[in-house]
Amino acid sequence: MAKYSYIELDIKDGKLTGVDKLNNNKKSALENNNAIYIYRGRKSGKVYIGQTKHFIRRHQEHFSGNEEKFNNASFDKVVILFSVYFNGSALDDVERQLITYFVADKFKPRSRKQDVTFDTEVINLTAGNTVNDYRDRDRVSSEVVLPFWENYLYPEWVHTKKLDELRTSALVKYSPIKTLTEQQQEVIEDVLENHDRSYVINGDAGTGKTVLLTYLVAELLNETNRSIAIVVQPNWLKTAEEIFKLYGMDEKRLTITTSTRLIKQNESYDVIIVDEAHKLSRRYGKQHPSFNEVYKASQFSNYNSHLEIIKTLGRQVVLMYDVLQAIRPANVTRERFRELTANFEQRYLTTQFRIKTPDGKKYTSDDYINGIKWLLYKDTDLLELTNFNPQFDRDIFNDKSEDAYFGYFSDKPLHNLFNWIEEDRNYNPNHINRVLGGLVEPWLQKDGKDPKKMHWFEGEMQKRWNSTQENWINSTDADSEDQIGSVFAVQGIDLNKVGVLIGNDLKVDNTGKLYADPENFFNVNGKFSEEDLKDPQNRKEFTLFVLNIYYVLLTRGIDGIRVGFWKNREFEKYMKNTLGII
Repeated sequence: MAKYSYIELDIKDGKLTGVDKLNNNKKSALENNNAIYIYRGRKSGKVYIGQTKHFIRRHQEHFSGNEEKFNNASFDKVVILFSVYFNGSALDDVERQLITYFVADKFKPRSRKQDVTFDTEVINLTAGNTVNDYRDRDRVSSEVVLPFWENYLYPEWVHTKKLDELRTSALVKYSPIKTLTEQQQEVIEDVLENHDRSYVINGDAGTGKTVLLTYLVAELLNETNRSIAIVVQPNWLKTAEEIFKLYGMDEKRLTITTSTRLIKQNESYDVIIVDEAHKLSRRYGKQHPSFNEVYKASQFSNYNSHLEIIKTLGRQVVLMYDVLQAIRPANVTRERFRELTANFEQRYLTTQFRIKTPDGKKYTSDDYINGIKWLLYKDTDLLELTNFNPQFDRDIFNDKSEDAYFGYFSDKPLHNLFNWIEEDRNYNPNHINRVLGGLVEPWLQKDGKDPKKMHWFEGEMQKRWNSTQENWINSTDADSEDQIGSVFAVQGIDLNKVGVLIGNDLKVDNTGKLYADPENFFNVNGKFSEEDLKDPQNRKEFTLFVLNIYYVLLTRGIDGIRVGFWKNREFEKYMKNTLGII
């Protein structure tokens, strides 16, 4: 049984023809159902793709005479697509996919000329780096978009029969359409034009570093014959392989790997692009043995970090970097990173994509990011290494309305955070909401296989840590939405609404400054040994790692953040004083 249906109508002088001949179900769907629609002008060669909940009304708005692009397009046909899967996120996803595929179809060799436009009021370009994930996403792609394209749109509307032919140019991170900022586009052009230069692409969480990476790879494959290696973190490797394979990237010239595998392979590439370069390993005892095994090879025995070796393997190296997201002692140090990239070109991404502050508010996503930076790092030397703006609007932290972006719960944090995200899920079933926590409750990796093993307790409520670190958001566990996510499960992930448990691994000293308490921090490989912690510099570094963990957790939410204080009311006082919360 097909999971989609469509209605094709002719247009004459802006009026729909044939509606009166439709049955009642179809007439009602045109009036009231979620739909994707595509207008076509055969003579003009123009196409318009949009989404709506009320097509008849939307059509009248388009042809009211107030939309210039419709006045000049000479549209003579429209197809309206319906599906059992269509909800808010699915509509966004399908709209973006179809726009991208039409654009790619336009620019293929021998393509007939065709202008493709879309309504920026429908596609909110600041709503996040990707279409929000949703349960039926794979089904929508395979059971709606693909057959609709190949069985209906081809050959009357498009000239490319198989979507696989278009997916190389269509690929971006999780969604095949993305509008680049001027900053991103300039960086891509710079890298493509200067083969002899290496780059550090600096950017806060949510500024589009991975989007830039995927676009850059697509451009390199389209415009050059250069060999390319993409280095990702181990917990994202499988996902990266699936994404790039899905969109038909040329596997002969493209290698997707981890830093350890790349080094063991010991092959040279024209370009090596490293995602999350702040997490590259250095020679250090407390980490998985595989990270240190690379130094056993005679040619690498004198090196002390993966970055040093990667520089020898790539003729051009591009590093995606955020100084605030290194979270382990085994990560290459900031100082050493700066030394190793002293001759690299430095580029900066400043536009915030992930966070979407509520409509009608004066404060912005940048106000939130700058406030969180001030909260965590005001007494460190890291702010000067970021694009921090001290003139942020503190109203974002004082907004007490129900739809405020930021808020906090003083009592029963576990109960309140879960109640908050679950209430939102009732109104927005497509939202991906999660509660996340600092590493303040012990767990073992094997615990993930035992759904009865609990780690967080508050009265009668019991919750467990994320059962897996890889692709946790799409876990099929029955209790996946009730698990508490660690930093290792969500780094680089976009969520809708996020609850964050700030634990007692973060304390305030007698001078009013934050410091990390190793006694309440439960990640063996995430802290220095007792002997190492006797060194004040190491204690300072450990504090920065814990601060970075909370920075990652507090910058995951697209639509909202709520904080809960886990055995740590002291931090609540610190937060209110620091951010001027009344």
